[in-house]
Amino acid sequence: MLLSERNALSLVGMNPLEKKTVLLNTIFNFGATLVSQFISVYLYIYTGSLPLMCLYIIVRIGCFPFFFALGNHFSKKHSFTLTYTLGLMLITAGLVFSLLAGKLFEADPYYVLVVAAVIGSGEGLYYFSANTCNQIVSDVKTRASFLAYNGICNNITSLMAPVFSSFVLANSVSEMEGYRFILLSIIVIFIFVIFMALSMSARSRDKDSSLLKALSLKDKVWRDHCLAVFFYGLRDGIGLNVIGLLVYEAAGSGGIYSRLQTLFSFIMIFSYYLSRKFMKKDRIAMTMEFGAVLKILSTYSLIFVPNTAGAIFYGIGNAMAAAFYDNGYSYLSANIIGRYRDEMTSRVVAKETYLSLSRCTSMALVILAYLLLPEALYLKISVGILSLSTIVVTKILLKYKS
Repeated sequence: MLLSERNALSLVGMNPLEKKTVLLNTIFNFGATLVSQFISVYLYIYTGSLPLMCLYIIVRIGCFPFFFALGNHFSKKHSFTLTYTLGLMLITAGLVFSLLAGKLFEADPYYVLVVAAVIGSGEGLYYFSANTCNQIVSDVKTRASFLAYNGICNNITSLMAPVFSSFVLANSVSEMEGYRFILLSIIVIFIFVIFMALSMSARSRDKDSSLLKALSLKDKVWRDHCLAVFFYGLRDGIGLNVIGLLVYEAAGSGGIYSRLQTLFSFIMIFSYYLSRKFMKKDRIAMTMEFGAVLKILSTYSLIFVPNTAGAIFYGIGNAMAAAFYDNGYSYLSANIIGRYRDEMTSRVVAKETYLSLSRCTSMALVILAYLLLPEALYLKISVGILSLSTIVVTKILLKYKS
């Protein structure tokens, strides 16, 4: 994160709502990290089909825009408590179904799409609430500190999650039993977060803003921003599912996969430390460009060297890139959205709608490549091309670095 002052990470400078938001995000992120790392693997064991798992992501992410809009409607009449808790309850219900529906998946793998629809609906409401509150609870003076603390705390939990899963898998009778215990643990965590969300009193600041206006691309600055968001989602989409499954296959087992995720999390925390030293306002162009190139090279290492060595190089490169490319993207995007303060909620919904559309497009392109290209080439070509979108994102957003 960009830090303008040496003491920008001081908790003293954060208001109570910022602290509560960071705590909620942190605990949720622990469970969400386990979900992102293992729900696809857990379902993939039943389906055995990467294209079907891409369709799973399309259904899951495709629910987001509808539930962003629903959350936007609710937030104008209620506090974010309602959308936070409804979202968490739906996510938890989807995980419970996953835990209990093993025989259904074996009978018909397409039942995983039911999981996708339920979890996606909940994530749509939850991420609408979280992303909007992240904008609302901080202002220009505290945003760098808030985002930095949010990032560091989330990465600590991202480290704890694979350590926990490694321990569980190492002490389980079978890999599948380990995954079931991890899913049960996630359900317990999310039930706890539901009770935390009941105290989130933040409210929307919009003044009769129009979602259709926010989705419009007539404003040049907003059009550039939405274009950057769309290209960001093309690379981000493959990271939601395809990349994780490729790392899992390269690792060869769930235990090795968990240990690799632990290593990558250590490196990501170190990269956040480096970002505090290097990511200043006058260096953001250099650092974000470095992160974009590193993301491309690390992804190429995985698809062209599909073994443990390729997975390790990918994980190290991607972890280092995250602090520079992803944080640069988040900071610049937040600043642009901050220009539309009286339309904040609608603008966040519009941004997330374009991001969801782009992630679904990414998965659809992978499926199209699977249908049209030889099996040995479709991932190399589709993932390789989609990874280049980081260059476009960087070029667009750096026009607004000042």
